[in-house]
Amino acid sequence: MQPSWLHRAVFCARRCLPASSRLSSNPNCLPSEHASTRSVANAAAELTPESPPGPNLPVMLKTRRVPIMLYAPPEEVETEALKQLIAVAESPLPVGFVSAMPDVHLGKGVTIGSVFASEKYVCPNAVGVDIGCGMCAVPMAGLHKDDLDMDKKRRIQALVKQRIPTGFNEHRAPLPGAWEAIDRMSGEKPPTRRLEREIGTKKKIPNQLGTLGGGNHFLEVVCDEDGMVWIMLHSGSRNVGNTTAQFYDRLASDLLAKRRLRSYPGLNYLEIESEEGRQYLQDMLWCQAYAMNNRMFMRDIMIDVMNEVTGRLPEMERSINIHHNYCNCERCQYTDPTTGEAVDKMLWVTRKGATSAQPGQYGIIPGSMGTGSYITRGKGQPKSWSSCSHGAGRKMSRTKAVRAIHQEAFERAMKGVVCDTNRKVRDEAPQAYKDLNEVMANQRELVEVVHRLMPLVNVKGF
Repeated sequence: MQPSWLHRAVFCARRCLPASSRLSSNPNCLPSEHASTRSVANAAAELTPESPPGPNLPVMLKTRRVPIMLYAPPEEVETEALKQLIAVAESPLPVGFVSAMPDVHLGKGVTIGSVFASEKYVCPNAVGVDIGCGMCAVPMAGLHKDDLDMDKKRRIQALVKQRIPTGFNEHRAPLPGAWEAIDRMSGEKPPTRRLEREIGTKKKIPNQLGTLGGGNHFLEVVCDEDGMVWIMLHSGSRNVGNTTAQFYDRLASDLLAKRRLRSYPGLNYLEIESEEGRQYLQDMLWCQAYAMNNRMFMRDIMIDVMNEVTGRLPEMERSINIHHNYCNCERCQYTDPTTGEAVDKMLWVTRKGATSAQPGQYGIIPGSMGTGSYITRGKGQPKSWSSCSHGAGRKMSRTKAVRAIHQEAFERAMKGVVCDTNRKVRDEAPQAYKDLNEVMANQRELVEVVHRLMPLVNVKGF
């Protein structure tokens, strides 16, 4: 049974917006590669008239410890997700405040779309089980969507599916350069002895470099507002990230119990200065490097496919490769909302399902498999810990989506995109996700639009 204070906090959260400002509820340290500085005015203009006027965000929700800065109307956030946010805010983990992005929704232990900074603690579940999950995109030089007839799009999809394993599949042997990449990342981000032993004994680790996975991960060919073609993909650290996260979550739980410290549901944490905390950060950084390299291998395979079918090459100087499940030590400058004190410190910023949006930093915000994506430029908003959403965010659980969305409706929503509408991926149908335009409207203060991308070809794992 939930304590009465939690029910009161959730009830207050849902009442804190004036009616006039509410939207309808209907429907690391690794450098990132970055895109061109060319801003596209008509992409931003496209967003404005189609999006409802954004409410006065963020909404500050008070808790018994630090407040929550919510970049979404509270009445549109699931009750369970609000409870998770309150639990994080009232734990020892955050300093200053917790930020919740416009795509915030229920997650394992910690809400997806949450960001906080910590001076003393790190929480494996707050980083997520897919350590380093993120996005990669690169434009193809001189290739226009009209250059891709239906036969070429179908051929591209078939070749991508043939060359990049999806779901639980992996390469039969490591790709050329895979072991060299692992050696390089291990030199730059040395793993602990525990993880080093796994790397040397588990064939899955080198064999999964250059593989997609399942769920909301995807491989796409898209076009921007000028009709120019890009390749884009979404994936993370595969099995090694998952097993690493689970190992340290169990370790954190055992240590809290051993030391008789209070535990919080799903929020097992480690002291950063402890041996175990340092070991987690060490292996986490290695997994983040693995995730980035995994996306690079898939990107290069897709580039080869595009070159084989179209004869075109990528504009690599405009490539973007970023995480949205990670922890990074950053200089944080903010005003404490409780004390009014100006703070300037190096802190560990944890983003779970959130994209870094430092001033001028490029990001990728995908929607669903049928609604397209955005290339963005960050504004460095302190109240969001210089972050923005990592996507549109789910409005239906996978189970509910399968029950509520008819197969025919799923197929209609994907009309015009070369893709698989297998019943096994119906939980990823566009109808299962929030309205991307509303999500973007709610984060106008966090990012500006650089490109609007629409899907032409889609591959998912199932």
